Amino acid sequence: MFNIRARMSTIYSRILLFNILLVIILSLAPQLIYIHYFSTAYNQEINRQSTQDVNKLKYAVDETILDRVIRLVNIYFSDIPSNEVLAYPLTHDISGNGYKIAEVSNFLTDIPYKLNFLQSVEVWYTAGNVYINDKYSSYLDSAGSLKSLDEAWINVLRTMTTPNRWLPPRVTTPSNTSVITYLSNIPLIDSLANRQAVVAINIKESAIHNLIQSSPTDGEVLFIVDETGKVLVHSDSQWVGHNFSQKDYVTTLLQHPESGTFEASVDGVQSVVSYAKSKYNNWKYVSVISIDTLYQKSKQLKHYLLITTIILLTVSLLFSIYMTHWANKPLRSIIQTIRNLGSSDGQEKHAKNEYAMLHQVIDRVSHTITDLNHQMETNKPIIRDKFIMRLLQGDLDQTDPQVANMEKMLELHFDREKTACMALKVFGTEGIGLKNEMMIQYSMLQHVEELGDYWLCSTMDNAGHIIVILNYSNALDKEKIHSSISQQMKGKFVLGFGNEYDHAYTNIAQSYTEACECLNYAFIMPTESCIAYEDLAIAQRKEHGSGLQIIEQLSVAVRNRNQEMVFSILDILRKALVSGRYHIDYCRNTVFDAISIIRTTAISMDIDLERFLGYDIRDYGRKMDNVADLTDWLTGVAVQIMEYHTTNVTDDDPGTALERQILAYIEQNIYNEISLSSLSEGIHMNSSYVSRIYKSVMGSNFSEHLAGIKMKHAESLLRETDLSIKEIAAKLGYTSPRYFANVFKENFGCTPKSYRDSLES
Repeated sequence: MFNIRARMSTIYSRILLFNILLVIILSLAPQLIYIHYFSTAYNQEINRQSTQDVNKLKYAVDETILDRVIRLVNIYFSDIPSNEVLAYPLTHDISGNGYKIAEVSNFLTDIPYKLNFLQSVEVWYTAGNVYINDKYSSYLDSAGSLKSLDEAWINVLRTMTTPNRWLPPRVTTPSNTSVITYLSNIPLIDSLANRQAVVAINIKESAIHNLIQSSPTDGEVLFIVDETGKVLVHSDSQWVGHNFSQKDYVTTLLQHPESGTFEASVDGVQSVVSYAKSKYNNWKYVSVISIDTLYQKSKQLKHYLLITTIILLTVSLLFSIYMTHWANKPLRSIIQTIRNLGSSDGQEKHAKNEYAMLHQVIDRVSHTITDLNHQMETNKPIIRDKFIMRLLQGDLDQTDPQVANMEKMLELHFDREKTACMALKVFGTEGIGLKNEMMIQYSMLQHVEELGDYWLCSTMDNAGHIIVILNYSNALDKEKIHSSISQQMKGKFVLGFGNEYDHAYTNIAQSYTEACECLNYAFIMPTESCIAYEDLAIAQRKEHGSGLQIIEQLSVAVRNRNQEMVFSILDILRKALVSGRYHIDYCRNTVFDAISIIRTTAISMDIDLERFLGYDIRDYGRKMDNVADLTDWLTGVAVQIMEYHTTNVTDDDPGTALERQILAYIEQNIYNEISLSSLSEGIHMNSSYVSRIYKSVMGSNFSEHLAGIKMKHAESLLRETDLSIKEIAAKLGYTSPRYFANVFKENFGCTPKSYRDSLES
């Protein structure tokens, strides 16, 4: 077909053989590499998906159920007017007051209607030894009352020795419903001797079961176990209540405190087990899926890719043979021309032109390759930053040859025994520009590298922190590094050091996490500019304290306008958080609870705090760098609230005054271009605030309201002037007379021309 010559010395046969080999190399080799890479990446993604299923279940249960259950105690039993029914028996004996008991019982009955995952709420008040549930039962010190109740359950409430406790599933009577119970002392943070009540919140086991049923993928089993290995909820309900502590894989996951993934034999089937710990208790969320099920699709895809590769290679070979045959004639002519160079004057001139053409093509290709190399060098810092960021996040496998090649290409020389990470947060860099931020980073690295035998590399993470990976052989002199950075930094900064480890990619990621945790703890360490993870002793830090009791007094102080008491409470809170060795999550939650109480108190005093201050104090508080500045600012907010005096709604009502300002501005500028931005500037108010409240003040949104006013003026101009419709449209800011006519018709039911004609008739 293609008249392939037998002799391998011919140009055609040599080119054909070369093209076939080239197609095989350029097509087959990359395809095989791609198949390997794709399969590896796909398998990693499958493992990550298994972990995501557990985290998705953890988030669903923790955030939609457990968090709301724990907060329910503070919501309904705090000392605020709306909670008087439940809070009154905390300090008063109501054992002989049937009305009060019935009132509490009715209140408890309403709570499950608001939260559909609740079965019931029960309370045992120490004052008067009174037990109340939603069925209007009371437990008194009398044999008659005891007979009608579950004495064993009453003893559970009365003998509770911990601040709070989670009970495994149990069946309640008479509803015969399986529930998981959360017990909490009131007050939670006080000693048991001062206990005022014990609250039992019964969660429907079926509510959590439904969340589990909606989460798993095909072939996946999800369940929840407590710290003893007892199954609380299972995607197969027959296993609820069984104890899995004797199963090897459950023993393994119970020994690890947080989360992870491992392979294990589950009931004789080799499986992948993923687990995560609840942040509210000792529950473990567990996913089990067989390895065969997990990787079945990966194997199928690999086979499909191989078949596709073979087909593409065959097509490429046939196409290469055809194109070689088709291109042979002009290529032979060009080669012949090159061979005939110098044979004669005319032929020499022609040959030189042909040669010049070939030379230009080769030169152009050479320039293209040079440009590509230049672009590679230009983009190397970006590639390097992304590689370092993936390294810090633990996304790279140190044993992967491709990773090793990238490390060499990017000139990352991790050739020493020890490694550690440090994180630098510089305050006051907003607005200085990326170039200046990079200069800070470069200057810091240069000085640190000169301090000792350190090799280091750095990047900037998503939070804007400068992260440095140090690789070294001798001891890490943290004080010397801190001193050097202090001499360079003119403003405020915080430097966090992760622990030192033997060099490994996983250890780098761990040290990075610890260094970032140091920056988090800078919130309660306002005077520290250098924090080492080992000095934090996080495992010994307390997760609870007496902050809630102090904060609850804040609302009373603000409502009574007692500034000295407010100053004292916030000062005590600040000192307690700074010196109390608390966990950072507890400290932040405590401070934000104080912000919420200030906001709630303002609302109860009929003060629109966002309108009064011009911002949301919850968002503003989250931006504060440390607890000292935050409590000072919060003190100022509380003082403004206390000094705020409401007046009767008269002509000075803010809404009425704002309406007058808006109408006056629009009337004065009706023939000028008016926008929401120009209106806000004209009445000296924030444009986002005006946009948000415009409809509530004026009764319609800005564009509709402005169009209505313009149409009223259009009617007057049609009735009282001789201006043409086009002139009236332009005068009112409409560039299209047709659009103006359509808007007029929508408002008056006829076109401007028909309206003017009706006036003349």
